Amino acid sequence: MKELKKYHLLQVKEKLKRQKSINEFNKLEADSEKCLNITKELDKLLSENHAVVEEIGVQSFVSNRRLMQKMYDQKQVISNRIEFLNEEKSAVLADVKKSSAKDDVVERKKSKVKKLVQKANNNKQDENIFVIKRG
Repeated sequence: MKELKKYHLLQVKEKLKRQKSINEFNKLEADSEKCLNITKELDKLLSENHAVVEEIGVQSFVSNRRLMQKMYDQKQVISNRIEFLNEEKSAVLADVKKSSAKDDVVERKKSKVKKLVQKANNNKQDENIFVIKRG
């Protein structure tokens, strides 16, 4: 019975670990979506800035170019962030798969122990019946 309890506790532990990993994955997914939206907005702003053709002063031209360069830099930072988040999501999914595999192994071992305990109980009952019939 202690072994059954131990396996049950292991299953609960793995279930909690898996749930924590899934929550972390959902947070990473939400962050990734935000980054993708920011990238789309930056692309939109950059394309609008490129499309504008008008006579402007030197100072306006220089400040516009600086702004565009900063947007390109931000786009690169966001791109790196998206790449990092994708790697993190892959790692979390791998953890979830490992946890599921562990849970399957624990379930198999638990069922074996359950069968042994049930067999032992049946043997005791058979012995008690045999003793009662003899007595």
